[in-house]
Amino acid sequence: MQHRRSLIITLVLSFLTSCSLAAVIKRQQHNDNPFVDGSPDQGWKYLPSVTDAWLWDWVLDEATNATIPLYISAIDSSDYANIKRAVIVMPAKGRDPWGYFNSVNNALYSGAYDDPNLDRNTISIMAPGFLTELDLQAGAAKPSYLLWGKTTWVSGHNNVAPAGVTDFSSYKVIDILLEFYMNRDIFPNLEVVVVAGHSAGAQMVQRYAALRSPTTNDDRLRFWTANPGSLLWLTADRPAPDTSCDGVDDYKYGLASKIPAYAMADYNALGRDGIVERYLNRHLNYAWGLADNGAGDTRCQAVTQGASHLERGENFVSMLKDLNSGMIPSAQTVDYVPGVSHDGDGMMSSAQGINRLFQAL
Repeated sequence: MQHRRSLIITLVLSFLTSCSLAAVIKRQQHNDNPFVDGSPDQGWKYLPSVTDAWLWDWVLDEATNATIPLYISAIDSSDYANIKRAVIVMPAKGRDPWGYFNSVNNALYSGAYDDPNLDRNTISIMAPGFLTELDLQAGAAKPSYLLWGKTTWVSGHNNVAPAGVTDFSSYKVIDILLEFYMNRDIFPNLEVVVVAGHSAGAQMVQRYAALRSPTTNDDRLRFWTANPGSLLWLTADRPAPDTSCDGVDDYKYGLASKIPAYAMADYNALGRDGIVERYLNRHLNYAWGLADNGAGDTRCQAVTQGASHLERGENFVSMLKDLNSGMIPSAQTVDYVPGVSHDGDGMMSSAQGINRLFQAL
């Protein structure tokens, strides 16, 4: 009898434990990245489905039918009034918006698990795709999609195809996506939009933050830039100067010349000093993994900023302080994430990443 009672107790405890683990697994959902045939160097063959997302062909300009693919949270438009926050995440060098939607979405699952006040139903995630002619040849891009050079979308340059659409900056794409979220008729209760990126996506976000023209909604706009391989330097000097390196202060590394068409009017009107002053007053959240000691961009223009992602970040922060009486600009923040290297998932799912993406106002 004693043995039977012990066996029953063991079975009950085992059942309760399995139920508890199932609950934890359900609450801590983590979606694997979908498999995609192809590669950044050979072109992607198709755009995969992603859990919790809809894949849309987003018409940016009806007159020219300028279109991009993007992933957006699978939320019915009748529920848009519930949305209080949006995160628009840029892809990295691999042109993989599906992976970065998934990274942000997984970080949101982690954040909601730890913070019961973080409601997934009030947050919309969007991940636009900036494809190239390689992707058209391989099959992922439709003939109507805007296409850029292999990495020129990172720096805000104009599209190269299709033939019927010209002079469409990748930064103009972000402008239009922001207008969608900032429209009170569509999202009446939206409080904050975060434009986020890691690695090459972080490069894109940081440069866009510098070149974007101001709007009436800038008080609701935040930029999160994590582990960029290089930065748009604000001053002409560099922490690791190299007199043999040409174009150190030209865009995309500096502001001396070669400004893209997207920002030329503002640059002509404000000059370098005006662009820098405007930038220092924008809401930027910088993040670097303390283990991100890789070289990243090995071009000499990037190396003059520092020897690694982390060192470039530390040098950039020192420059910010030099420009602002020894302090980080009041609208900006800097997070150093322990134990994380060049890892977008790790940066986004860190306590600091979750806070900046989903919680901080």
